[in-house]
Amino acid sequence: MTRAVLGRLAGAVLTLWFAVTVTFAIVALVPADPARAVVGPHATAEDLARVRAHHCLDRGLAARYGCFVGRLARGDLGTSLRTQRPVADVLLDRVGPTALLAGAALLLQLAIGVPLGVWAARRRGRWPDAATGAATLALHATPAFVLATVGLYVVAYRWGWFPLGGYGAGGWDRVRHLALPAMTLAAGGIAAYAHLVRHQVGGALDSDHVRTARAKGAPERAVVWRHALRPALGPVIALVGLDAGVLLGGAVVVESAFAWPGLGRELVLAAHDLDLPVILGGTLVATTATVVASLLADSAHALLDPRARRP
Repeated sequence: MTRAVLGRLAGAVLTLWFAVTVTFAIVALVPADPARAVVGPHATAEDLARVRAHHCLDRGLAARYGCFVGRLARGDLGTSLRTQRPVADVLLDRVGPTALLAGAALLLQLAIGVPLGVWAARRRGRWPDAATGAATLALHATPAFVLATVGLYVVAYRWGWFPLGGYGAGGWDRVRHLALPAMTLAAGGIAAYAHLVRHQVGGALDSDHVRTARAKGAPERAVVWRHALRPALGPVIALVGLDAGVLLGGAVVVESAFAWPGLGRELVLAAHDLDLPVILGGTLVATTATVVASLLADSAHALLDPRARRP
C-alpha cells in the first residue's frame, strides 16, 4: 500500500513538472516579445532592457527556464507582466470564482446525471432508454461555446431568465449570475455521468446479488439504489476526481463567454498579452488541482472497492 501511495505521488510530481515545462516551451517559442507587449510600442530601449532583465527575458531559453524553476522552488511565481502584481495574488483573486463555478457545475452533474442514468438503466431496451442515450450523446458532442452562445441569446437575452454575464453583487444576485454558466459548464458532464451510471447499473441489474435481493422480496427501489447502484460508485468517484480537477483548473470558454472573473478568463487575458508568468502560474494551479483531485478520488475508490487497491 505504501509503495502504491509513493508511486502515485511520484507520478503527480512528474505530471506537474511535465505540464509546466511543456507550457513554458510553447509560450517561450512564440515569435513575439512579451516585454514589448508590456511597455507598449513607444517604449525606449532602456525600458525594454529593464523589463527583460527583471523577468529574465534577456537570457537564453535554458537560462529563462532555470530562472523560472528557481523562483518556483522558492515559492515565487513571479510578477505579472501585464498588471505588475505578484502572480500568486492575481491567481488567488481568481481561484474563488472558479471554485464556486466548478462546485456548482459538479453538483448539477451529479444531481441530474446520476438519477438520469438510473432512470435509463431501469428502462433498458425501451424508448426512454434510447431517447436518453441520443439526448446525452448530442449534449456531450455539442461544444461548450455553442451551448454558451445559445444560452446567452435564448435564455438570457430573449427570455430574460438570467443575467447576460458578470459575477453579481452577492447573495441571490450572485446565484442568478451563477446559474446559467454553471448549467452550461455542467451540460457535458451530465451526459457523461448519465452514460456511465446507465452502463454500470444496467449490468448490475442482471447480476446474481440483485436477483437474490429481489427473491428475498426487497422493494424495487431498494434493489436499484442500494444494490445495483453500489458497483457504479467507484467509477463515478473516479470521474468526479477528474472532473473536479479540470473544472477547478479553469473553464476557459464558459468563463470568457459569461465574463466570469475566474482563472480561465484570466489565462485568456494573459495569453492575449503574452503574460508568461501568469500563464505558467495558472498552468501550475490547474495541473495541481487536477492531480490532487485525482489522488483523492483514487483513494476514495480504493476504500469503497478493495479490488481497486494496488499491492
